[in-house]
Amino acid sequence: MKKIEIKLKNCQYSIIYSNIEDAASNIIPNHLKGSRAAIITDINASKKYLPILKNILLKLNIKIIEIILPSGEKNKDLKVANKILDRLLKEKFERQDTIIALGGGVIGDLAGFVSAIIHRGVDFINIPTTLLAQVDSSIGGKTGVNSIHGKNLIGSFKQPKVVICDINTLSSLPKRELLAGYAELVKHALIGDADLFTYLEDNVNLIFDDKKILEEALIRSANVKADIVMKDELEDGIRAHLNLGHTFAHAIESASQYDGTILHGEAVSLGILMAYKTSMMKGICSNEQVNIVERHFKKIGLKTTFGSLLRKKLNANLLIDLMKNDKKVKQGYINFIIPNKIGQVSIRSDIDQKIIESVIDTTLSS
Repeated sequence: MKKIEIKLKNCQYSIIYSNIEDAASNIIPNHLKGSRAAIITDINASKKYLPILKNILLKLNIKIIEIILPSGEKNKDLKVANKILDRLLKEKFERQDTIIALGGGVIGDLAGFVSAIIHRGVDFINIPTTLLAQVDSSIGGKTGVNSIHGKNLIGSFKQPKVVICDINTLSSLPKRELLAGYAELVKHALIGDADLFTYLEDNVNLIFDDKKILEEALIRSANVKADIVMKDELEDGIRAHLNLGHTFAHAIESASQYDGTILHGEAVSLGILMAYKTSMMKGICSNEQVNIVERHFKKIGLKTTFGSLLRKKLNANLLIDLMKNDKKVKQGYINFIIPNKIGQVSIRSDIDQKIIESVIDTTLSS
């Protein structure tokens, strides 16, 4: 059984690579203090995995509260969180009970946020079932919901008791969802592991067809994030590196009003390329590096251009205005994560707005 150990100042937990059935029987019970668990999931994950998890826990005399939501980013909302809180409190959910997230990044973020605030904090177990969630959002304890002012602006740090990653769940994902997750996977390589990027380049035509290759890439990518989180749990410094492409991406998602036109990973893909172009215009990374990354994105099938629907909704002024609500803004300056080269980034607050406008306009017109 493969695992990654997350060792933080005030807690420690494992990311365990196991199938859901074995985890429900042998791992999850060790992390339950009370006799009840609330499973928060979405309609997609519930059809495939909820019966397995529920039946095993019921045999162990764990009482289950099921909360099944529609799928999609619109669930990351205070109104949805409040409905969950209301349901749990009506069910007399107690402080020693546990919340289990079963689903993708939206479910993990929402369930983690609820677990952080109900009774001032209850135990939380995360079972991510998408590539994006397994490689990124389930690691590090960031939880929260979106606001009309921007993405992830309301939230809390809440570390799980354990994370269970069943790579078998990825086989049923649509290609679009896999690619959205791959954007976060390759992001970690571009931030801190040039050798991993080479591995991805070498296996670009095999990664979604060979389970062993995908698993190695996933775990190596997750290790990049885990190492950064252990050095900077609360994002006082280098953890911000994990936001490569996200200043652009969050603005794009906010402008689309989370209507499904663009997935988070697709926005991240565009955002990473825009960060590379910004770096090149700033004279930091070479044109060759930009081309290498863009060619890789095109080969694997990542989004590299805006579709016609997005072009109608977006413009440079709108996106820059939304960026000014980003969590990384300090004293009015937008902080960008800028690539120095493949495998290395830095935080910059000295990017001229004219460069950002040019990058956005160029990308919108391509």
